[in-house]
Amino acid sequence: MRQPTGTTESLHTVRGSRFLSCLAPAADPEVASQVLDRRSRAHADATHHCWAYRTWSDGELEIAGFDAGEPSGTAGRPILGALERADVVNSVCVVSRWFGGTQLGTGGLTRAYGDAARMAIEDAIAGHQLPDVGVWSRFEIRFPYCATSHARRLMARYTAREERADYGEQVKLVLSVPAEEADPFARALAEIGAGTVHASPLGECLRLSSIAPGKR
Repeated sequence: MRQPTGTTESLHTVRGSRFLSCLAPAADPEVASQVLDRRSRAHADATHHCWAYRTWSDGELEIAGFDAGEPSGTAGRPILGALERADVVNSVCVVSRWFGGTQLGTGGLTRAYGDAARMAIEDAIAGHQLPDVGVWSRFEIRFPYCATSHARRLMARYTAREERADYGEQVKLVLSVPAEEADPFARALAEIGAGTVHASPLGECLRLSSIAPGKR
């Protein structure tokens, strides 16, 4: 999967019609709608603002595409298809069109909107704005201070990323590990500290894939 870290714009012209595509981060459909609103206000003279989003949360994908007045299936679907083929998530792509005076037909529109979205994706990759991400499993772990060294060694072994720490009567950490390591990590936790280390799963998240799981 890929996830945008910033906004990328690309301009595509077909027989006089201009297609300005914008690929932007969107954690959920509400944020995607806010991006659409900003684009619509910024380019109020455009003939259409067609869009699609693909958001990911705890293993669940939510997708949608909108033709925004273009013939059914000629805009939202090809924009969404470009996001799907590149496996881009937590993103929205808005394509604003200025009619150039020549009818493109349904086939021409479908190709133009799909190409516009694809160009924005390709430009985002070229600009290092669309990095690969992987699925990570989040845990809250609790343990007595005497088990700290054991827990820290295990975290290093599984390349766990610490998100938050609370040092009270016990140590409480929120951390994440690559999803494929979640079950072995949980089993290893249960084996240390004579059962004094307790782990509670907190679901899944997406993180940059630049750090590989540690070697056993």
